[in-house]
Amino acid sequence: MTTTSLRRTFSQIITLRWEPSLDLAVVALSWILVVGALYTANFLIGSDVWGGMGYFLMYALVGATLFGIGIPLYWMVVVRKRPLSDLGLTTQRLAISLGLQLVFFFIVNVPRLMDFQLPSVQQFLPLLALALTIGFFEAVFWRGWVQLRLEESFGMIPGILIASVLYSLYHIGYGMPSSEMVFLFFIGLMFAAVFRLTRSVLILWPVFQPTGQLITLLNDGLPLPLLAALGFIEVLAVMFLLVWFANRYTKRKALAR
Repeated sequence: MTTTSLRRTFSQIITLRWEPSLDLAVVALSWILVVGALYTANFLIGSDVWGGMGYFLMYALVGATLFGIGIPLYWMVVVRKRPLSDLGLTTQRLAISLGLQLVFFFIVNVPRLMDFQLPSVQQFLPLLALALTIGFFEAVFWRGWVQLRLEESFGMIPGILIASVLYSLYHIGYGMPSSEMVFLFFIGLMFAAVFRLTRSVLILWPVFQPTGQLITLLNDGLPLPLLAALGFIEVLAVMFLLVWFANRYTKRKALAR
C-alpha cells in the first residue's frame, strides 16, 4: 500500500461527518420491521402454530427476506439508482475477501470446534441451512445496508459503533437479556470491522459468520425437523433471486442510457 493510500485510509477512519439523509429514515423503518417480525415470530406466533409454519414464514420469509433483503435492494437499486456494490454485494476484491474470510474462520471458529461433538445428520442439516440463510441476510442487512448507510452519514467509526448497537438491540426480538446483548455488541463490532476491510459480504459469508451462528445453534440444541432444511434453502434461493433481479434491473437501466 502506497503512502497516499495509507493517508487516504487513515483520513477515512478519523473523519467525522454530519450528513443525515432520507436513507437513514428507510434504515430505521427497515430495522423496526425486521425486529418487529422477529418479535412477532417468537412471542406472538410461536413455534407451535401450524406445525411451526407460521413462525417460519414470519421469521425467514417476511422478516429476513422481504424486510431484510427486499427493502434495501428496492431502495438502493430502484429508488436511489445505486449499484449492488453499495450494499456489499460485489465480487470485487473476491480473492482477498475469501482469503481473509478463511483466516478469520480459523482464528475465531476453529478453536471452538476442537472438542465439538457433531449431532446426527437429521439434526445438523436444518441448522446448517438456517445458519447459511440467516447469515446471508445478516451480512447484507447489517453490513451492506445499515453499516454503510450510517458510515455515509456520520463517518466510519460512528457508523460502525451505531450499527453494532442496533445489531445488539435487534436481539430484543429473541428475548435476550441485556447482558447477552452487551456481548453481541462486541460481536457486531468484530463483524463490522472485518466487513470494512473489503466492503464485501463475501468476507463474512458463507463460511466465517454462518459457522459462528451454527456453533451457537448447536450449543443451544435448537430442535428443527429435517424438512426445515428444505424450507431455509428455498428462502435462501428467494434471497438470491431478489439479488439477481436487482442486478438485472441495474444492467437494463445502464443499457437504456
